Amino acid sequence: MLKIVYPGLPPKEFSPNSRCHWSTRSKVGLKVQADVTLLIMEQGWVPKNVLERAVVRFKYGLPDKRRRDLDNLIGASKPMLDALVGVVIQDDRVGAITLEHSWFNSPRKPETIIEVEA
Repeated sequence: MLKIVYPGLPPKEFSPNSRCHWSTRSKVGLKVQADVTLLIMEQGWVPKNVLERAVVRFKYGLPDKRRRDLDNLIGASKPMLDALVGVVIQDDRVGAITLEHSWFNSPRKPETIIEVEA
């Protein structure tokens, strides 16, 4: 199993409710993808170990008691999931992966934990 701890929540620019310009969204997406790829490589993952089928779990560590919609967190996680394609999982199409999403209290700092299991 691969476990990645991303320091922060998914980018708000990728929320379905975001009204940001496409170029801003693109820059943020590329930065998040690069950060997640670096975290994967720090775990010692070898890209030739690409999984054909996998369970991908996103666990969102919420730092405060603000109300958040889980569906917005799910939508905003797209660049994180895209960073896994070709490096950890073969494809993110329906049938190739099973996605699970949950949240937990993280009073110290926001974080997103991504777990990938064959």
